[in-house]
Amino acid sequence: MLPVIGTLRPWADPTLLQLGRLPMHVPLDAADRLALDGPWQLEMFERPDAVPATAITGRRRRAVEVAVPGNWTMQDLGTFSDPPWYTNVQMPFPGPPPLLPERNPTGVYRRSFTLTHAWLRRRSLVHIGGAESVHAVYVNGTFVGYGTDSRLPSEYDITSHVRQGRNELAIVVVKFSAHSYIEDQDQWWMGGLHRSVWIEHRAPVRIADLPVTTDYDPASGAGSVAVTTTVEVGGDPAAGWTVRTTLRDPRGKRVGRPDEQPVPDAHRRPYEFHGFRVIARWELSRATPWSAESPARYTVTAELIDPAGDVAQVETQLVGVKRVEVRDRQLLVNGRAIWIFGVNRHDHHPDRGKAVTVDDIRDDLLAMRAHNITAIRTSHYPNDAVFYDLCDELGFYVVDEANIESHAYNRSLCDDPTYRSAWVDRGARMVQRDRNHPCIILWSLGNESGYGDNHDALAGWIRKADPTRPLHYEDAIRIDGWVDGGLTATDVVCPMYPEIADIQAYGDSAGTRPLIMCEYNHAMGNSNGSLSDYWHVITTTPGLQGGFIWEWKDHGLRQTLADGTVRLAYGGQFGESPHDGNFVADGLMSADLEPHPAMHEVAWVHRPVTVTATRGGLRIENRQSFAGLGALKARWELFVGGEITRRGSLRVPPVEPHGSVTIGLPVERPERASTDVQLTVRWELRADTWFAPAGHVVAWDQIELRAPRRTGRSGVETARTDRSSRAAIDQAAIDQVAPVLHLRRAPIDNDGFKLMPELGRRLRVGGRSMERWQDIGLDTVDPESLVDHEMTRRVDGTGTVFRHVVDVPDELTDLPRVGVTFPVPARFRSLRWFGRGPHESYPDRRGAATLGIWDAEPDESPYLVPQEFGLRTDCRWLELVDADGAVMRIDVVMPASLHMSATWHTDDDLADAATATELHRRDHLTVNIDVAHRGVGTASCGPDTLPQYRLAAGRYEFAYRISV
Repeated sequence: MLPVIGTLRPWADPTLLQLGRLPMHVPLDAADRLALDGPWQLEMFERPDAVPATAITGRRRRAVEVAVPGNWTMQDLGTFSDPPWYTNVQMPFPGPPPLLPERNPTGVYRRSFTLTHAWLRRRSLVHIGGAESVHAVYVNGTFVGYGTDSRLPSEYDITSHVRQGRNELAIVVVKFSAHSYIEDQDQWWMGGLHRSVWIEHRAPVRIADLPVTTDYDPASGAGSVAVTTTVEVGGDPAAGWTVRTTLRDPRGKRVGRPDEQPVPDAHRRPYEFHGFRVIARWELSRATPWSAESPARYTVTAELIDPAGDVAQVETQLVGVKRVEVRDRQLLVNGRAIWIFGVNRHDHHPDRGKAVTVDDIRDDLLAMRAHNITAIRTSHYPNDAVFYDLCDELGFYVVDEANIESHAYNRSLCDDPTYRSAWVDRGARMVQRDRNHPCIILWSLGNESGYGDNHDALAGWIRKADPTRPLHYEDAIRIDGWVDGGLTATDVVCPMYPEIADIQAYGDSAGTRPLIMCEYNHAMGNSNGSLSDYWHVITTTPGLQGGFIWEWKDHGLRQTLADGTVRLAYGGQFGESPHDGNFVADGLMSADLEPHPAMHEVAWVHRPVTVTATRGGLRIENRQSFAGLGALKARWELFVGGEITRRGSLRVPPVEPHGSVTIGLPVERPERASTDVQLTVRWELRADTWFAPAGHVVAWDQIELRAPRRTGRSGVETARTDRSSRAAIDQAAIDQVAPVLHLRRAPIDNDGFKLMPELGRRLRVGGRSMERWQDIGLDTVDPESLVDHEMTRRVDGTGTVFRHVVDVPDELTDLPRVGVTFPVPARFRSLRWFGRGPHESYPDRRGAATLGIWDAEPDESPYLVPQEFGLRTDCRWLELVDADGAVMRIDVVMPASLHMSATWHTDDDLADAATATELHRRDHLTVNIDVAHRGVGTASCGPDTLPQYRLAAGRYEFAYRISV
C-alpha cells in the first residue's frame, strides 16, 4: 500500500482532487529551474495497494530505466507487461463508476537531484507537467501531495522536505482512477509521466500569477490592456513592496509610462480585503489587434521590487489585443466574422505515445498551415503550454477544451454530485493557466459527457472568471435542441457529424447563434467525401462558419513483431481486450505525418481565395477576414486537351477582406474546340513564410471554358498524343487483354468495419453498405449472375474498341461500382493519364483534383487498414508505359470520361489484409475502368454518401479503345 496516505485510497475517490497541490496560474518563467527530464528509474506494480513503503526509499529491486517525458506503455518494462490499450466509448474495465479493476498498473518513478545551500535559502517547488491518470509525490521518503487531471500540470511546495546535497524524488503514478471515467476520450489508454518534470525555486515573496485581460474596439481601433499581478507574500505581509508594470507594442516600443503601485499590506479589515494584487491598465487609442492572419503581440513586463528598491522578480507575458464575441449569428474576432478552417488534434507520436515534443507540435502546425488549416480544437483536453505559445506566435484560432469526457457514462456523470467538483476544477484550472493566450477564441466544457448540472456549474464559473470569450459545448445542443438549447452552457451551435441538410435547415431557422461544427467529415481511411458540398452550403448560408474535421492524425503506434516486421498498430494489436480496433486510425495524416490523399481536398475547400466563372470573366473572392491578397500572386494556365498551351500572370486589383472583384479572362475563350479547354488559376506565396517557401500554392481553381465536342450518341472525340498515333499497333498484345465485369470494391471504412462489424452495431456508427453487398454475394459470386452484361469487341486499325452495356436491376441499386477490371503485365510500371490529378480522387472528393495530363508511378496503399484506393476520376485516356517506352493506351470512347486506376493489388488482396504489412505486390498491375463509382462519404462516423454520388439501378453504357 502507498505509504503515509495509509488507508486513504484517493485514486478511487472522485471527490478527492488534490492534496497539497498549489493553485493554478499562468505559466511563469522567471524562476531558476532544475530540469528533471531524462532517465528515471521505474518500478511497476500490479495495483496501487501493492506498492510497499520500500518502493519509495528502499532498494529498487525490479526497476528499469525509462525516459521522462514518456509513457511507460511505450517503453521496455522488463518482465512487467502493460502495453497500450485502445477503446473509444467503452471503458477498458467494467465499472460502474467509481469502481476500478483489480489489475491497475502502478509505477513508482524515482530519481535523485542535488541542491546547493544557496538554493535552500529560497522556496522550492516541483512541477509535474502531466501524469496519467493520477499521481502522488514523495521527497526523501516524505509524502508531499497528490493530484488528478492528467492533462494539466500540478505543482507542490517541497521546501520543508529538501536538504543540501543529494535528494530523492519519487512520483507514484496510478494508471486507472475514479477520474478515468471522465478521461474516456477515444484514444490510447497510456500510463506514466508524459510531460516535463522540473524543480524550481522562488523567493518567499513572489509574483504568483499574472493574468492579463485585453479588449479591442473594431469601430474606433482603440484597445485596452489590464494586468493583474498577484503577489504571494509568504507569511505576514510587509510594507514597501511594489510592482512596476510595463507595456510594449508589437514593434517593441513602450506604451505610455510604466505603472508602479505598492503591494497592499493592510489586511486587517477582511471585509474590504481583495488580496495582494496590483492592477495596471492601459488605454490604447490605436491598438494593433491580434488575429490568426496577423498575430501581433504586445509584451507585458511585471517587476516585483523589494523595500530596498531592488528588483526581486521579473515576469513577461506576450498577449494579444482582441475582442471575441457572438453577435448577429456570427462568431466575430475584432468585429469580423471568421471562417473556421479547422481540425481536431490529439497529442500523438507513433513511438512516444502522448509524450510529444516542441518539434512534434511545431511540425503539426507547419503541416496544418501548409494545407490552409487555421483553427484547432484541442480534442479533448488542454495541451502543453508550448502548444498555445506556438499558436499565439504563428497564428491559429484555438478552441481550448477541458479534460472532461465521460463517454461510457454519457448521461449520468454530468449530474452526479460526486463528480461536480472535478468538473469545475478541471475547467477552472484550464482557464487559469491559459487565459493569457490570444489564440484561444472559445472555452470548451469538454466532450461527449451528456449535459447536466455539472456543466452549468462549470459554465457559470468560466463566465464570471473570463467574460471575454464565449463558451462551446456540443452535448448541450444535442440534448436541448439546436435553436435555443443549452444556452447556459454554449454560445455557439456546435453539432457533431451533422447532415448537410441539417446545417442548411439551421441556417434557414430562427436560431440566433452561429453554427460551427465541432466534429464533421470523419477522416477514417479512404474518406472525407462531400467536403466541397459542406463548404458550398457553409459559404452560402447565413449563420454557418465552418467547423473542425475529425481528425488530424492517425493514432498508429509503431510495433515490432516477433519476425522483425515493423508496422503501425491499432486497437487490439497489442492483445488488449476489449478494444475498438482501427477506429483509432481516422486522421488526415498518417501517424508519421504523411498526408493522406484527402488532404488535397482539405487544402482546397479551405483556400483563402476563390476564382469562379462569370459571364465573360472571373470573380475573385477573398475569404480572409483581415488581409488583402498582396501576399499572393496569381498565375494562369490554359489547358487544351490536357496540355498547357499558354500561361501568364493574372493581374488582380486590390481585394478587401471578405471582398470580391470581377475581371476579364486573361485569354480569349476558344470559339470551337474538339477537346477539353480549361483555365487554371493558382495563387502562390510571394515570399518565404514560416510554413512554406515562396512559390507554395495556397489556392487553385479550374474553370471549364469548353467541353469536348460530342461525335454523336456513341461518344466524343478524344485527343491522342503524337507518340501513340505514330506507334505500330501490337494486336497480339491487345488480344491478351480480357476485361471482366467489376461491381465490387475492397470495402473502405465508410462502407463498414471489415475487421470488427460488431463495433458499428454497438456504437451505432459506420456504414452498412458492406453488409448489404455481402448479403447479395457481391464478393463471392460471379458478377455476371447479378446483372445483365453485354460486351462487344471491335478491332480496327487503331486498336480494339470494347463496348459494354450493363443493366442493374432495382434490387441492386447503390452498388460500389460498375465497370471492368483486367491484369496487365508488370513491365508496365509508369502511368500517364488525361483526367483529374495528380492525386487520388473520387466522385464526391474531386474538387481539388484538376484536369490535365499527369505522370506517376502506381500508388501504394496510403491507409493503415488496406481498402479501395488509387482512383482517378474523369479520365479521357490512360497510358501504361514500360521501361522501353512501349505504351498500353486506353482511350475513352463513351461517355465523355471514365474513372480509372492501376494498382499492384486486387480487391481480394485489399479486402483480406488487416494491415499494410500484409499487402504484397502482385506480379501484374490490376487496371480498373469504371463508368460509375460510389462516392466515399464519411459514414464511419457521420453521414453516408450523398444520394447524388450513389449508383442508381438502370442501364450503364460505356466504351473504350485499347491500343498497345
